[in-house]
Amino acid sequence: MTDLNLADLCDDSGNVVTSKLVDRFYDSGILLFKDPRLKSFVDALSISPDKSSVQHHSLASNNLHPNISPDQLSSLLQEHPLAQQVLTQGLVVGDFNTFKEDVISAFDSVRHDDSGEITTYIPGLSTYDINKWSISFCSVDGQVMALGDYKDTFTLQSVTKPILYGIMCDAVGTDTVHKYVGKEPSGFGFNKIKLGYGDVPHNPLINIGAITVASLVLPQESISERFEFCYSKYKDMASNMAPGGISFNNVVYLSEKHNGHRNYAIGHYLLNKGCIDASSTGRLMEILELYFQLCSIEVDTRTVATMGATLANGGKNVFTGEEVLSRNTVQNMLSLMYSCGMYDYSGEWSFEIGLPAKSGVSGVIMVVLPNLGSLAMWSPPLDHYGNSVRGLGFTRNLLSRFKNDPAHQSVFHPFSSKRATFTGNHVLTTIGMRCPTRELHTVAGRRGLNTARANLAAQDSTDLTAAQSWNYSSGSGLAARGWKLARKLSRAVPRM
Repeated sequence: MTDLNLADLCDDSGNVVTSKLVDRFYDSGILLFKDPRLKSFVDALSISPDKSSVQHHSLASNNLHPNISPDQLSSLLQEHPLAQQVLTQGLVVGDFNTFKEDVISAFDSVRHDDSGEITTYIPGLSTYDINKWSISFCSVDGQVMALGDYKDTFTLQSVTKPILYGIMCDAVGTDTVHKYVGKEPSGFGFNKIKLGYGDVPHNPLINIGAITVASLVLPQESISERFEFCYSKYKDMASNMAPGGISFNNVVYLSEKHNGHRNYAIGHYLLNKGCIDASSTGRLMEILELYFQLCSIEVDTRTVATMGATLANGGKNVFTGEEVLSRNTVQNMLSLMYSCGMYDYSGEWSFEIGLPAKSGVSGVIMVVLPNLGSLAMWSPPLDHYGNSVRGLGFTRNLLSRFKNDPAHQSVFHPFSSKRATFTGNHVLTTIGMRCPTRELHTVAGRRGLNTARANLAAQDSTDLTAAQSWNYSSGSGLAARGWKLARKLSRAVPRM
């Protein structure tokens, strides 16, 4: 525990003041009293453990012992590695307050952008308030923030498509899925009635492809069992601290069912072309109903950020540790989201932003930062491509700060030569979307990164690659592990 820095947490007698300890967690983005991973840690600090589940930390703090000896705290930290990471500044976003300030600034920069139009072809989505605007962030370590109307709910719409694809890749195998759907950007609108090479849909992230993937779900089971099979996976991805979690919007579902004429046409076209076999996969209408149901799953931005963080974490839920999707499946999901996730704007997005993402016509955008976390945005007004105007503006503004601001010098684009750059205590790094590995996120690895940060703070690091940066970490073992990681990174690029 030599890395502990408790001086600013102690009183004159040398004991740790628990209210200051609580502030350290919240300043790091860890919601101490809500995070299920820290319940036993909070119980150990509490006067009455049965009251430690109070939601608001200003009230929950009143139930804590006023102070604790450093030895007692050190003993507790041995049993709670997450708490140890907080106090040793070992979390993946090292300077969370600075990051939060940047997010708030980018959020405010587009708050009053009133351009764009709300979706009208799905009547259930046409009632959204055009002024609604929210974002949430969740890191792979469970550091969270939420701004704006983050308690307001909306439906996933097309964000459901990569999730459905991932579920079915794990269920029946990637090779089987890709017998029925391709991997290429279509170059057409998301609801175009057209097949690609080999007479299969271009990819699973457009309507014709997603409906095809939906036909593979438990073909011999009832429609209710098919939905429950998928819905349980969505819930596993979304399990977090938010009280609402995910639910189902029946109004939007019925709206899609009664007005989805083009999707019905797509279904009949697929049936005519032999892309789906209604005799083995169930009635065509049931396939379309399942697709409409999955598009009508209701969430808020906190939930979407958690789902995205599950992908950023290689398929493991950040808060439960459950492996919801396999690592290989997540890699394939992120590759498709990178190349096909933003409708007809996908090429521009991958060129300009360079991160896996998926948007939906409800106004939601889920952006995945592999090995770091996820940003979720929601604002109903859309551009002519079908993407949230405020969401796009926010992402451009935020990432420009890390690309252009000398105070940060952190580059997110996966093909940048500066794969990871460290300045002061602020580190944000994308290590390649083909490598959602946890190797970088061990405690020892984080300490190596923190050492690298300290060493690089006094020198120009703009030309250092991730491998070079790791070599500044102390200890030959860490240096060797850095080169091992670098070799992986050299292969960690999307399959295009």
